[in-house]
Amino acid sequence: MKSFFFLFTGLFLCISSFAQSAGNYQKYADKIKQFSKPCRILHNNIDAEGNGDIEFTNAQKQILRFRVQNKKPQTASCNITFEIYYYKNNFLTKIESIDRNGNLIGCNLRLRGEAVTEYIIEKPDVYLQKKKLIDEAEGNIEMKDDSREKIIRVQFFDANNQRIAELVPTYISSKEYWQYTIRMSWP
Repeated sequence: MKSFFFLFTGLFLCISSFAQSAGNYQKYADKIKQFSKPCRILHNNIDAEGNGDIEFTNAQKQILRFRVQNKKPQTASCNITFEIYYYKNNFLTKIESIDRNGNLIGCNLRLRGEAVTEYIIEKPDVYLQKKKLIDEAEGNIEMKDDSREKIIRVQFFDANNQRIAELVPTYISSKEYWQYTIRMSWP
């Protein structure tokens, strides 16, 4: 009976510790006005020292992600602290880069200083065929750069959410889009 008590107590402390640590990071998600509430934790990879990354999601199919160091949001390149990924029917439609204060932030290290990247799948049937190949290989597949096939177009917006003019449309490869969709990279 005594061992059951210790097991139950240990389990309770472990669960309450996780809930407390998750709650500590919820306050950062609550400050991002573009991110709809209520939300829940989708992925939590934060260690006991408060270092790692966390993702929140909501009913609007948004994913807010950020890294923490010493229990505080970590600012990455270009002063980006948070990213919001927008999905519709399981397809990535947009990524927003956000600073520590919750404002859109353009990045001068990127091609056009964009704060928002919008994705338009112009040839959904072609993309779905390529996606199937990539999924079957779990992303571990060498593919020819198919950006010239004009399957996925991107549009860029600045920190004021104004479209950045382009002389010619920009297209990315199916694999690059797939990698963004599964959130493989960090700023």
